[in-house]
Amino acid sequence: MKKSVDIIGQPIISITEGKELGSVKDLLINHSNGTIAALVIADEKWYLGAKLVPFNTVTGLGESAVTINNSNDIVTITGGSEFEKLFEAGIKIIGTKVLTKGGKIQGKVNEILIDNSGKIESCEMEKPDGEVILLPAQNVVTFGKEVVIVADSDEVVSNTAVAQPVETVTAQPEPIAEPTPAPVVEVVEEIPVQQKEAEAPTAKEENQAKEQQADDSAKKFDDKHRKFLLGKKASRRIETDNGMLIVEQGGDITEEVLQKAKLAGKFVELSMNIQ
Repeated sequence: MKKSVDIIGQPIISITEGKELGSVKDLLINHSNGTIAALVIADEKWYLGAKLVPFNTVTGLGESAVTINNSNDIVTITGGSEFEKLFEAGIKIIGTKVLTKGGKIQGKVNEILIDNSGKIESCEMEKPDGEVILLPAQNVVTFGKEVVIVADSDEVVSNTAVAQPVETVTAQPEPIAEPTPAPVVEVVEEIPVQQKEAEAPTAKEENQAKEQQADDSAKKFDDKHRKFLLGKKASRRIETDNGMLIVEQGGDITEEVLQKAKLAGKFVELSMNIQ
């Protein structure tokens, strides 16, 4: 499963030709079936018109690159095509409000999660109280340009444990037994329920702790990666999508270059082109 942020900005690599064909600029969404129809490419000839990689031709969504068989898999927009209609619809999903059919606000979409076939499995939704949960795509009625509609009967459920049903046991009559000496009962001080609840961490606190741990791990990895890149030289010229220079071919990789690359979404591309 991949988030959109893990795909956008990645270089597109041809397997048979062994070269980079551009980078992922955006995702073209088919709102009618909740899938990614194609990847929009940013390359050196972007001014000639939009170029696409149909998602069914993608061979891999890796950590560092998107792979396709060869450059013949890239297509252009033609008049009246299905891709043109999807471009005109302009569905983005991320940033849209989530509303029930009855008109009740549920929150807004911060991210989408996509499987390897291009299907949108769920949306990462921020509720009005700030809690972030997963909204299963099966709950969605309509992916709109400004609003995502969910059915009234669907409850948005966060990743919390589901209570197991309690087995009902029918009491059986006790056989009459001879009186026995009363057992010695050890008195145990009962902890008030409110105190137990206060001591036990809530699911939200546990999730926040896990997210903090993941953030710390990602920061450590990012720091190590930056230290590794510093002092290296670029094997080719790296530019932003609008043609602004990040680093010349043979130029030194400095903190300033790394910062420019990160802000422009070219950090992975820079990482793959060092010497």
